[in-house]
Amino acid sequence: MSDGDAAQRAKALDAALAELQQWGVDRFSIEGVAHRSQLSPDYLRRTWDSERQLILDALLSYSEAMITTPDTGSLRGDLTELALSLAAYLNNPVGRRIARMLVVDSKSQAIDSETRYTFWSLRRDTIDVIFRRAAQRKELRSDVRPTVALQLLTSPLHTFALYTNDPVDPDHCRAVADLVTRAICVVY
Repeated sequence: MSDGDAAQRAKALDAALAELQQWGVDRFSIEGVAHRSQLSPDYLRRTWDSERQLILDALLSYSEAMITTPDTGSLRGDLTELALSLAAYLNNPVGRRIARMLVVDSKSQAIDSETRYTFWSLRRDTIDVIFRRAAQRKELRSDVRPTVALQLLTSPLHTFALYTNDPVDPDHCRAVADLVTRAICVVY
């Protein structure tokens, strides 16, 4: 991909994210993204197979930029950093809007169970890396199911963000990460 193509793609993804933020999934349109990005609708349709794919790429691109895989050298540190990273994402208006959009039923075919699953896979991939490192350091109990541990870590933060307009507090993140670490660590 050339620098020009990468720049156009980034411009389109930023515009798609802005379109989602303003209108949500139900009123999202390729034409709206084209207008915001000053790119042609034909370019967008050639670059993305569907509206759904453009939405998913915009959501994933933003999430990947905001939530990185920590490597602190300890399971507790990694879970704490992941929780803090997720809180920063959820405390940002764009991240909170995305979180709410993904749980609200939509008339649009763009946000279906497959889209939600693909989005969730990003978080699963992150926890798999964290757990692989923890297993190599012999910190992780052998019976731990990564998906369940990820749900234990992220659900309290998402629940708080979904039901309040208050920011997710870093101390809350640390407390949740500490509880999860105690549940899954060989020796705490």
